[in-house]
Amino acid sequence: MTAARWIAATTLGFVLTGMALHSPGASSVGNAYYEWDMSAALFGAILGALAGLVTGGLRLLAIRARSLRLLLATVAAVAVGHALADGAPSVWGVPIVAALGGLAAAAAHAWATRERDVRLMALIALAWTAGWLGGVALAGALGLSGGADPGAWAAEHAVIAAAIGIAFGAATAPAARRILGGTRALSSVG
Repeated sequence: MTAARWIAATTLGFVLTGMALHSPGASSVGNAYYEWDMSAALFGAILGALAGLVTGGLRLLAIRARSLRLLLATVAAVAVGHALADGAPSVWGVPIVAALGGLAAAAAHAWATRERDVRLMALIALAWTAGWLGGVALAGALGLSGGADPGAWAAEHAVIAAAIGIAFGAATAPAARRILGGTRALSSVG
């Protein structure tokens, strides 16, 4: 049950902030073809940090725990992912940016949980990447990509954010038990 709450909280946080702040994933990358757009990356990092704060807070509420490390790791993961999506050269494309975001999310989670299991880190990185790419594919299949009006834009980001939230939430739920294993709320995470 705790794992389900963790995944639901992760997904809810990503969807709510995805609709408002187009975070953590997007169907396109950057504004400049070959160069970094540092102002866009900084702005993306700020929006991502806000999204991470909301999502991290919801995650901790869901498992009835207090962990500054888990909160900061969620903030860092989403901030880096959003900064990459907004500021990386568009020539990199979504797959490379999603993979880099996945590596950042795995590293942040490993720091938070003090878990150095390479298999778990790979799972988290792959889940983030697959969630992002799967969300982009689903949004495209639903005809939501590239919409100019705010409703289509919000719907596209909600779909992408939901896919990342489900995948990332599922991948990180077992690690949450390891870091906070002594708390009653995490005893059923499996």
